[in-house]
Amino acid sequence: MRLYAQTILIIGISILAIAVILIVTFEFTVMGSLSGLEQQYASEDLHRAENSLYGEESRLSTISQDWGIWDDTYEYMVSGNPEYISSNLVQSSLRGMKLYSITLYNLNNTLVNGICISQNNTTDPIPEYINKLLQTYPILSASPDGIQGIIVDNQTPFAVASHPILNSMMQGPSRGTIVILSRLDNDKINELSQNLLQNISVTLVSDTNLESFSRASQEKSTNNAYEAVISDIEGQPVLCIQITKREDLNRGGIYSRIFLIASLLLLTIIFMYLASWLINRIIISPLQDLNRDLINIGNSGLLSGRIKTKRDDEISDLAGSINNMISSLEQAQQERISSEHRLSRLVELVEEGICLIGPDNLIWFSNPALAEIFETTSYELTGKRLDSLFSQHNPEDKSTIEQTPIMQPGHHEIHTRTKNGKDIWVRIALASYPLETGKQGYLCVITDISQYRSAERELLLSNKKLSLLGSMTRHDIVNQLTTIRGMLGLIRRKNIDTSLTQLISSAEEASEKINKHIEFSKEYQKAGIEKPRWQDIQTVWNLAYAMSRRKGLIFSVTGENYEIYADQLLQKVFYNLIENSLKHGKDVFYITVTTRRYNSDLLIVYVDDGGGVPETMKERIFERGVGTGTGWGLFFAKEVLGLTGMGIKESGTYGIGAEFIITVPEGVFRPLQDIDQSDSNPEDNPGNEEHYN
Repeated sequence: MRLYAQTILIIGISILAIAVILIVTFEFTVMGSLSGLEQQYASEDLHRAENSLYGEESRLSTISQDWGIWDDTYEYMVSGNPEYISSNLVQSSLRGMKLYSITLYNLNNTLVNGICISQNNTTDPIPEYINKLLQTYPILSASPDGIQGIIVDNQTPFAVASHPILNSMMQGPSRGTIVILSRLDNDKINELSQNLLQNISVTLVSDTNLESFSRASQEKSTNNAYEAVISDIEGQPVLCIQITKREDLNRGGIYSRIFLIASLLLLTIIFMYLASWLINRIIISPLQDLNRDLINIGNSGLLSGRIKTKRDDEISDLAGSINNMISSLEQAQQERISSEHRLSRLVELVEEGICLIGPDNLIWFSNPALAEIFETTSYELTGKRLDSLFSQHNPEDKSTIEQTPIMQPGHHEIHTRTKNGKDIWVRIALASYPLETGKQGYLCVITDISQYRSAERELLLSNKKLSLLGSMTRHDIVNQLTTIRGMLGLIRRKNIDTSLTQLISSAEEASEKINKHIEFSKEYQKAGIEKPRWQDIQTVWNLAYAMSRRKGLIFSVTGENYEIYADQLLQKVFYNLIENSLKHGKDVFYITVTTRRYNSDLLIVYVDDGGGVPETMKERIFERGVGTGTGWGLFFAKEVLGLTGMGIKESGTYGIGAEFIITVPEGVFRPLQDIDQSDSNPEDNPGNEEHYN
């Protein structure tokens, strides 16, 4: 979207937001106040309608009380005088009092007499359904003040009132109950509407979608009316009174709102026109001139061009910044050309073969060294697939080449042949490289490692020969030592000269030392032969202890467990430390191995409770031949640990015990994950320890 359109859009949205805020404010203030007034008026009318119904109940209550404490009624219930019926229970009485029925019950709640107005406006006896209706509700209870309320029968609501039959002195005993009914039909509702000057309707709750109410009445507003629910004698909602809303106040508010919206719309149109004219003149037009100058510089392809402006404002500052950027780009272009020239010379002079491979896996560029490695020319290499260079492979290595993912980034070593049939070993380093077209290419470096491979084969062959020679030599020496030991044993048994006994013992001791030196040379020859591997510290210590377990010795490994990258003779190293404590420690009972972190290193601390090492011997004990034994154990341990960069030193206190600290540098150790300790008892084995006794 253009800047001009964006600016106009932002201004329009801002004005629209202000208009919406004003309209919303108007809705919540003016319209809200008008709605509140309408609701207040309707609520007052609704209360008046409710009071009218309650007034009807009160009127019936008054009539029932007048008839209930009338002596004639009391006398009739006692004597059954028929003149009472013919004189009082007549149609004129019901019509005069606007009643539906008058019913008399004795103390057994049995109908004695009564009349009602039928649908034909004639006087009829009380129908059976009315009698059952009155028996259903608690109307005939012996309440001294009588009962009034609403009852419903067959979708027809009635206002009802009852009173016990007493004498005019309000004294008894009671002779029964008089019940007065008034039908709440359309005529009655129209009468209420005329009295209140409101449009009132009354419906049964069962015919509406109203929820049940817990109070006697509750107001509720719908779309076009306000409603209130009236409960019957038992407290259940039965009638719904509706009063139509007044629309005059709300209609006036709607007209005011329309006028406000129209005024805001007109002001918006005028303001938008003025704002767009000013923005175009002050901002958009100068920016278009600036853009035109930039297009001309870009089309010329010369970074020496500059933007000219006579303004003194922010746009002028922008033009100055663009000129500075163009100057920086011009300088960077010159530096890039120089850098490309130097890089091109470097690629031509290096001994490694370098080539650039396109997204189609074809060689786009190659340096002379690559052509020299494969005994071809750079011109012949251009346009070839990289894997085609290895088609002249050694038949013996066919499966190896086919399984090597040459076109996958990484490092690979391949045995192949050149164009002229020469066997070579090459190391391929392939990495992805983004091209100027936005696609993905590859940068490949190929090194001829044929001489390295040849030297490696010769070294392996030499090691094999030396190992075989050493093994044969040790075997022959051991055989001769066995013969010498046997001869010395025979001489000792047959010797009767005590002066020769000491010489025989010295000879046997010398032969024993020679045998130990041979055994050490056998172990030392294995160091560095096989590749190091990751080893569990606790497991290796436990295996080493199992080789030299002594009864009564308490051995424990504590601390967090790790794996260390060490020579496969690590178990022999740990065994030598334990043997060193048992032989030279003078009654060693406890050996503890602990792991802990120190800065970025891992420390493996070995502690015993022996005699310790004198201060003058702490460094020398790791030298070859130093010590009271063969002098090879600690020297061997230091050499094997040093193969992967680990070190060892003694830091114990003489007379208290020895303490050997093995320092494992960063990168040679890693935490052991997912250690299964399900069989260990946390109470018997705290701190992830393992104990042996």
